[in-house]
Amino acid sequence: MVSTRRGLPGRVEIDAAHRTVDATVVARIAALPVAALAELRCTATWRSVQEILAIRDRLADEGRRLADELETVIGAVGPGPQRPALVALRRALYNARRPAGRAWPVEVGSGLAPRVAAWIADLDRHDALVRRLPEELDQECRGTYEALRRWVGTDAFGHGVLQAGPAMSAALRRWLAAPPGTAPPRQVALRLSRYLARVVAKTSPHATFMMAALGRWSDDGEPVRWDGPWAWRSAVEPNVPLLLRLLTDLARADDGLADLFEIRPNPSLDEDDGRLWYVTGQEDAYNGIAASEPLRRLLRPPYGDLRTGAGDALGRLLDLGVLELHPPVADQAAAHLADLTDRLGTHPAGKALAAAQEALARYPEAARVSEREALRRKVRSAFTRLAEDDADRLPDRNLFHENAVVTTPGPRLGLAAWRPALGDLHAITDFAAVFDRDGVARLLAADLFAQWFGAGARVSFGRFHRTLAERTHRAVPGTLAGELHALMYPWQERHPEGRTPAVPRLDELRDARAAALAAVRGLLPQTPDPLTVDPTVLAGLTAGRPAFVRPVGSLSCFVQTIGPPEDTPVRLVLNGFGPGHGAMRSRVHRLLRVAGVPAGENRPLGTERGVPVEITGLFGSNVNLRSAVATQEIGYPGVVPSGPAVLGLRDLAVRHEPGAGGLVLTHAGHDTPLLPVYTGMVAPMLLPRTARLLLQLFGDMPSPVMGLEPIFSRPPEAVPARVGRTARVSVGRVTVARAAWYVPVREIPRRGRGDSAATHLLALAAWFAEHALPERCFVSSADPGAPVRDRLRVGRLAKPTYLDLADPALVALFDRGLDASGSMVVFREPLPDFEAAADLGGDGDHPDRRRHVSEYVVEVGHA
Repeated sequence: MVSTRRGLPGRVEIDAAHRTVDATVVARIAALPVAALAELRCTATWRSVQEILAIRDRLADEGRRLADELETVIGAVGPGPQRPALVALRRALYNARRPAGRAWPVEVGSGLAPRVAAWIADLDRHDALVRRLPEELDQECRGTYEALRRWVGTDAFGHGVLQAGPAMSAALRRWLAAPPGTAPPRQVALRLSRYLARVVAKTSPHATFMMAALGRWSDDGEPVRWDGPWAWRSAVEPNVPLLLRLLTDLARADDGLADLFEIRPNPSLDEDDGRLWYVTGQEDAYNGIAASEPLRRLLRPPYGDLRTGAGDALGRLLDLGVLELHPPVADQAAAHLADLTDRLGTHPAGKALAAAQEALARYPEAARVSEREALRRKVRSAFTRLAEDDADRLPDRNLFHENAVVTTPGPRLGLAAWRPALGDLHAITDFAAVFDRDGVARLLAADLFAQWFGAGARVSFGRFHRTLAERTHRAVPGTLAGELHALMYPWQERHPEGRTPAVPRLDELRDARAAALAAVRGLLPQTPDPLTVDPTVLAGLTAGRPAFVRPVGSLSCFVQTIGPPEDTPVRLVLNGFGPGHGAMRSRVHRLLRVAGVPAGENRPLGTERGVPVEITGLFGSNVNLRSAVATQEIGYPGVVPSGPAVLGLRDLAVRHEPGAGGLVLTHAGHDTPLLPVYTGMVAPMLLPRTARLLLQLFGDMPSPVMGLEPIFSRPPEAVPARVGRTARVSVGRVTVARAAWYVPVREIPRRGRGDSAATHLLALAAWFAEHALPERCFVSSADPGAPVRDRLRVGRLAKPTYLDLADPALVALFDRGLDASGSMVVFREPLPDFEAAADLGGDGDHPDRRRHVSEYVVEVGHA
């Protein structure tokens, strides 16, 4: 166990500067071992391909040497039949083509004859390999079907495919039921190979394709230690947003059910200048109604029976959103179906819920896919009853969600082995603060607040929010209000960036970013050789930046170890940043509890930056279900809170601090500083407007304007004319940019009509070799210069897929994927490679079958 010497509770100090990491580490484990993909490689075919390419290189090099030396022989031969034959031979050698019958054999002298004969023998070998390649590939490909069958027949794979799509699951079951040796249908084999590559090569958070665990730091010497054998279990939960929506719709037409719902005032209600202002769950804009005395009495706490008090106006107030009809279960309830079943009792909806609860309780223990399919039908039947027998109101899938957690002890990470890399992570995240968006937005908002309300003033949050929306929505670019709006809505199209004399802080920040980019890119090599930047050099680049640039207090770093697992100190590759404050551990903590795995209490946050108040809404997604990290939550429109410790939006105020030049969110009653916290998995930019504003102006979350890779590797800003390459870049022991190749999609060899798979593979392998691309890599695509409104499509294109040229199915999938690709394809080195996969322990399997791709989420803290 690692001591938190002199550290904050739940934090581990890593050096004398009191830099810290969270005491809990989240591990994300690919469900199947790397051996699964290794067994699908056509290794003999790939050796033949490499031999063919090597012979081609020899033929080209030696052919040109021989052609040059033949010049002397040709010059010494007089007119006659020998001269044309020698010229034809020279041309064939130079172009690496087989000489015509009249060109060989021919007298070339004792020194050249053996070499020409050897060259032709090499050509014969080449041609024989090429002729044999289609049959060799086909035969070896058929030989991989049993390995494919074995791996796709595992529980982790089969259960995940069932959740991904019942049609694909049915096709898989039909193949598995066929006699051994039966080849799968071509399309089924390709789709299974695509899923398998995802399950093995990536920590893809879908169903049982990935396992999550909570680990910890230790004083052990090993960098990563799993005390195997390991085991896993499913955590199954209903689609809660869908469930609550169906129940609410049902309650509107069923008075008996509606009586079991709660009526509550909208928590954003705020009286100002004789009107009651509020936002609804739709968040389009603030609404206002006249604040009549009867309405004031109805909405004045403590609330009585709002149904009776509202009388005939109840329906109207509910329609307006002044009052809210809440299902009798909290958004973050520990067990939604159990709570609802207890609350609804014998009501028909309660019976449907009980049926769904019973089916989902049995689901994790159902080993056979057929059993699971039967339970899925029971869940669908129950949801159909909630939808008033209108099945069209239900989605085709995802009536419930399945995730997988490790039930055995999680990993122990040796702090001593990780300490140097953790220090480098702090240096990187500190440097990256200059590329954060929200920090300067807070300052601009504070300047506007002082203009509107006065320096040092304090107003209700609702009044501040309304004023901000009204005065920035159509503000002119280049003004203080216009630039703040652009910062808060970065996905909207806007004018090209230029100087903003009216907003000097923004110019100061842009200058600092430009200087940081220029300094980093000045270090980049002109060659593809890897570069390692000294962390002290990076730290030095932060010295001249504006004083208002500060790193967020807590953020998650998604990292993987590089090199052999036993290497120490560890080297890491940084895949990206995410929100901190316990976000990842809170999600995994809940899943462990749902799965029935003892997990203890989820550690609450400290109060160093204000009293944490949590935004707890689901906002339409199950991935926002998590364990609480704060004892208080913000009452949000449309959200059912978990308990009495709720601060409604009406209970919040905003105070200006002239000395600090910032804004503070406070409790309206006693002015206690508050820190809004959001630990859900839905991206903050996809949250409703008011939640985003709370986090952008008063929270503590990373908001990068660009990723680490474009900072450290200078990718092309437009589609390159030819293949471009960037080098691997590391800061100390942490890689921040993988080696990458940027290619116009039109340059990649495609499989033409009538081409065999072997012909296409040979052409693709030759092209890879020409540009020094690794035979195994991750592929994505991009549309440089695409408009901001296309961000969702651009995000889909950027998702990497695994490619191995020795796997014919992956090659075929890659070729097909180019049809829907962006204009530029990006190939990245596979870092870490499979040799770095973690051994999860246990004695039953060969070591290769215990090694899984793993990713660790390390939460770093800045004071």
